[in-house]
Amino acid sequence: MSLPDVVAPRSVNGIDTSLLYSELKAQFRRSGEPVEVSFRQLVKWVTLGDQFTHQLHPYPAKLLPHIANFFIRAKAARGDSGIVLDPFCGSGTVALEASLAGLVPLVADANPFALLLTKVKTHPYDVDGLRKELKLLALKCRRYRKAPEVDIINPQIWYKKEHKEKLDVIARAISEIDNLDQKDFFRLAFSVVAKKVSYSDPAVSVPVRLKQKESLSKEANARVQSRLDWIESLNVVNEFVSTCEQNIQRVAEANSFFPGRKQAIQVGDDVRNLSDNLLCKLKPSLILTSPPYGSAQKYVRASSLSLNWLGLAKPSDLSMLEGRSIGREHLPQWREKSGNSYELGGRYESILSKIRSVNPLRERITRQYLLDMQNAVVEMHNTLSADGHIVFVVGNNTVCGEVLCNDEFLIDACLAHGMKLELSLIDHIKSRGLMTKRNQTASVISREAVLVFKK
Repeated sequence: MSLPDVVAPRSVNGIDTSLLYSELKAQFRRSGEPVEVSFRQLVKWVTLGDQFTHQLHPYPAKLLPHIANFFIRAKAARGDSGIVLDPFCGSGTVALEASLAGLVPLVADANPFALLLTKVKTHPYDVDGLRKELKLLALKCRRYRKAPEVDIINPQIWYKKEHKEKLDVIARAISEIDNLDQKDFFRLAFSVVAKKVSYSDPAVSVPVRLKQKESLSKEANARVQSRLDWIESLNVVNEFVSTCEQNIQRVAEANSFFPGRKQAIQVGDDVRNLSDNLLCKLKPSLILTSPPYGSAQKYVRASSLSLNWLGLAKPSDLSMLEGRSIGREHLPQWREKSGNSYELGGRYESILSKIRSVNPLRERITRQYLLDMQNAVVEMHNTLSADGHIVFVVGNNTVCGEVLCNDEFLIDACLAHGMKLELSLIDHIKSRGLMTKRNQTASVISREAVLVFKK
């Protein structure tokens, strides 16, 4: 891959948040305590909801775009390189905001679906070309009667038979598109529809069968039945075409805002190993990321249907994919290697000891998560340009009744590598689709820490 042209950072709409950033730093220096802010109030020019390509596809625990926008628009924080890295890119919020600001976004993620979503979100598509291709695609979808069956996990649970067959037909039609970038655009829209027309509960990020329950109110059960009736009667091809049209309009809005925006560049799939030749040459002056919470999110399970439908992972590959992820829920290998352990030292050993007394397996999962994050900090530090900044957006979750202080752990890890904590903020979570109630050992994450370190 050839290196992209890197231009000097410029503010597309004239906004530079450096002054606000400096004021917050001054408050933090005076008090020595985290400064409470509301990024929704601080960055009022970013609206919640459907803006640009942020809503191309649902994704769990999305980073608030206001936070990404604030730091990317602060020249004092982003530096002069024009390069921003998000090594846990997830839904691509940071990459999109960087792209719309005229910067070069670098991304990594263990989930191949996250990388696809980020690519499509940031790609400046030719809208007329997409509309032309959609017309041909719609004709094929309505003309084809048969297609190879796509292997997905438990299709009989998630789909009406006729809907599964029609989704197979759409997948066949998309596979015949020659232009790879256009194909990825329609694959993503197809993923939206595959989730939408399934029997999975839209209110839960991981696939859970939608059904009426005695524990629900009469009104809630009525809403469930209404959706089930809608699923039974819908036209899958019409839903696909409509979704494509909506996403094309989102691309048109982003192109209109900044037609020169750059597509995100994938620099790896493991933050613990970012020493790729391309990345070595492209030193980011800002790393802005929201790391996974310690097993509080089922990231792979949440995208399992999309991974299957798009051929990114077979049903039999899902557990292996989860095993490579940071913040994984399960570590079956620990059952065979229960004597294997890594000492983290200090107060963390005390917390882990208390977790172990309740649930030994959960303690090993948590220990591995902290070790993975420690290694991730090392790699990010080595990747960052001189005088660059790392911004972490992280929450603290509870494991077996013990608070896992992810923010304090990151502070200790960064300080150990000679970085300076320049700013500490607290923002209360309103709604980001966080699925924090994963099991009886979990708790609700009600606020996030925003930590800014300088190399």
